[in-house]
Amino acid sequence: MDQLREVVAKSFGIPVGSVTDSLSRDNLEAWTSLNHLLLVTDVEEQLGIRFTTDEVLKIHTYRDLREIVSAKKPSP
Repeated sequence: MDQLREVVAKSFGIPVGSVTDSLSRDNLEAWTSLNHLLLVTDVEEQLGIRFTTDEVLKIHTYRDLREIVSAKKPSP
């Protein structure tokens, strides 16, 4: 999931070390509705996966995102 952390950090312009399970829309000013969609697009492109509309709407924290990505792309 290091690649996911890097994508999130780059999308929001924050250090990779700041990307923790508690990172959320509520505590990151840069996590706007527009940046949320850009994040989803970046993750899809970088990890080669696609999200459903329901999945996009369920992402409120990095943990939510990580769990959805893990279900789509299990670790080897």
